Amino acid sequence: MQQQDPWELFRLWLALTIGLYAIRAFFATTWLGAIPGWFLLLMVLIALFLATKALVFPGRVKPFRQGDGGWLNDLRDDWQLWWRRRLGQP
Repeated sequence: MQQQDPWELFRLWLALTIGLYAIRAFFATTWLGAIPGWFLLLMVLIALFLATKALVFPGRVKPFRQGDGGWLNDLRDDWQLWWRRRLGQP
């Protein structure tokens, strides 16, 4: 079973909420803009719930690592090498 990003559902729901709000604002004088405000409020509350769920249960994702530890690890290695050379160690 593949691990799922806990923020994936939140990002999707937030994009839908913003898109629906944009449609409501753009077509304010037509029937398409007649989306009730309580519906948008409900969508925002669901987005907050999804964000809280992702914050409370973050341990489902294992970071994908391949190769070395990145630029911070390279910087640390360079720093250690510099100190070894300065102290005269091999």
